[in-house]
Amino acid sequence: MPTYPVSLVLQDRAALVVGGGAVATRKVEGLLAAEAAVTVVAPEVTDALRALVDAGRCAWRAKAYDADDLRGADIVFVATDDEDVNARAYRDASEAHLMVNVADRPELCTFFLPSVLRRGKLSIAVSTEGASPLTARRLRSELEERIPAGFEAYLDLLAAWRPRAIAALPDEPARLRFWQQATDGRVQRLVQAADEEAAERLLEELLEAERTACATLL
Repeated sequence: MPTYPVSLVLQDRAALVVGGGAVATRKVEGLLAAEAAVTVVAPEVTDALRALVDAGRCAWRAKAYDADDLRGADIVFVATDDEDVNARAYRDASEAHLMVNVADRPELCTFFLPSVLRRGKLSIAVSTEGASPLTARRLRSELEERIPAGFEAYLDLLAAWRPRAIAALPDEPARLRFWQQATDGRVQRLVQAADEEAAERLLEELLEAERTACATLL
């Protein structure tokens, strides 16, 4: 089925997780990393989940799932070993127009969870749309090996320069030319060599050259 890849901002959003086993635990950990407000519904939970509950990081309703649990939820994750519960939770969430993901049941999902590689501000998502999560994880691992050391610092430097480039180069084509040069590998190599001062100087030179070129055209 056709899909539309997105990255959701779930900070302070109500995420309901139906299930308390190992898979549900992984879902909760990922949601907490996204700073979602997580509620777990399950008669029993893993020790790891119970520790998160005891630490006040998520809520736990120690009961079997029913449709009332969906009240107030923004997004739903289902991970139980009871197929009837999984199907019912999917149906209830769909009828409530809530996005829902049922673990290992792509036909019971309105969205899929990619395997994600994160390095600071860099996120690379690999998805097989539920066909083979293991393949997605292996591809992610291969990509991870190709991300050089120092890449996080490189992205942080570029992020810091964005407002400077916008202020100095109001002309969009000029900014594009600046960024094409700023990301051609020279700055990255300097950051990888732990020479951020040289990287800053190079960015300043590139910015000034583009600013001068724009002034000449006026």
